[in-house]
Amino acid sequence: MSLARALSKLPDDSELERVLRDILVLFRRHKGEWLSETEVRIKTGQPQADVHRLLPVLVEGFVLDFDSSSERFCYGGDVAVSFEIDTFVRRVESHQSHVRTNVAKFRERYGA
Repeated sequence: MSLARALSKLPDDSELERVLRDILVLFRRHKGEWLSETEVRIKTGQPQADVHRLLPVLVEGFVLDFDSSSERFCYGGDVAVSFEIDTFVRRVESHQSHVRTNVAKFRERYGA
């Protein structure tokens, strides 16, 4: 089970991928720390609906652990999942950089 499994359950949506990237980066930085959905939403600054949608998918894919008694999520730091997260984050950031570059080129050529 992995991030790839979790991603297969999500639509191909670049905005949702950016939210997911922020969530994964947050959990990677807070490895072993239990965070509630509200804490994730506040720390990432992402919409509640997106966070609410993505966290269960990450639990189903065994990327995050979930404690039902405290309703908190935790990333354990699995090596294989960490590699998948790094790859995903680089891909999303590369795509964002590409889009920004294209927008800048367009504005340079045709004006704002």
